[in-house]
Amino acid sequence: MEIETYTPSRISHLNAEVTRACNLRCDYCFNSSGKRLPNELDTGEWKSVIDIAQRYGARSSLFIGGEVLVRKDSPDIIGYSLEKGLETSILTNGYKLGEIGKNFVRGLKRVQVSLDSASPLTHDAMRGEGSWRVGRDAIDFARNYDVPVEISATVSGDRVDELEGIAGIAYATGSKVLVRPLQTTGRASMDAGRNFVKALEKKVNQLSDAFGDIFVEDFAKYVPVLGSNHDNTVLQQGFVTVLPDGTIRGTNKKILQLEKVA
Repeated sequence: MEIETYTPSRISHLNAEVTRACNLRCDYCFNSSGKRLPNELDTGEWKSVIDIAQRYGARSSLFIGGEVLVRKDSPDIIGYSLEKGLETSILTNGYKLGEIGKNFVRGLKRVQVSLDSASPLTHDAMRGEGSWRVGRDAIDFARNYDVPVEISATVSGDRVDELEGIAGIAYATGSKVLVRPLQTTGRASMDAGRNFVKALEKKVNQLSDAFGDIFVEDFAKYVPVLGSNHDNTVLQQGFVTVLPDGTIRGTNKKILQLEKVA
């Protein structure tokens, strides 16, 4: 399959990267988020993306960025996905979730919240001052509405032990943990140590013994996996990521073009 010219025949799940804008500047961001792109789809176009994905068979969606809630129309876009009956989730650093999420959070399948450490100092050093408190409050906000939370923890080889504190927060709040190994694309730096994967697996197994079934896999297959042709693999499985300008990630196709052949 020539991935660049590949046209999906089915979509089982939609990852909607609605903006590249973000309120944070994480060094390891794999898509170098920061500023909004000049050609991002507008509200109506994103609703059309949802319609097309559903016509191609999509049953679930994940809304991400950048930071998804930086876009003022994100509640409208997310709400439309809920109206269409898709199992709808968001990945957020917590930005204004408690302020603008009250109208849609109850309907969400899950909220993934980025939190890389149980220590505010460690987390803020990587993501920005005050970001730990924002993320931690977002976890409590979603759990107060009985919405499932997955703590999305980005882990590097020298910070595997951070998982212990993260698992503790998850256990205390009734949440799960999604471990994201540090990526080597975008602004991310090369992981230190050849034994990172083995050390990570060992730590996860130890914490599973202590806390139970607390770790989850990436249901959306959104973040590229180290050492694999990620987009090639997941597109064939029906997992489609749409970039802010409407391009299907890993191809040169625009998803709005599929409307012509749907």
